[in-house]
Amino acid sequence: MKQLTLSLITIALLAGCSSQAPAPEKQVQANLAKPVDCSNAQTDINTLNSEKARTSQEVEDGASSIIPIGAVAHMFGGSESESFEIGTGEYNKKLDAKIADIKKQCNIQ
Repeated sequence: MKQLTLSLITIALLAGCSSQAPAPEKQVQANLAKPVDCSNAQTDINTLNSEKARTSQEVEDGASSIIPIGAVAHMFGGSESESFEIGTGEYNKKLDAKIADIKKQCNIQ
């Protein structure tokens, strides 16, 4: 009985951790080209900057790749239930490019 309980707890923890994965790269690439919504521009920029700060902290902590948070994955058109890890350098370049695109299209300095 004790072993069954421990097994169930382990399964529950693993299931919880695995449900936070971001969008696959093909969807990220496809959705980076979608039009910018200027009504949400500042919120999107703030979210992307927060994600850059988070990934930078994870790199400092020794992570070799980063899993984007669900909100950012959703901005790129994915969902939290799909899995993919994006290398930190490439991922931050995509974030920078998206921020620059939003600023340019919405005339934000």
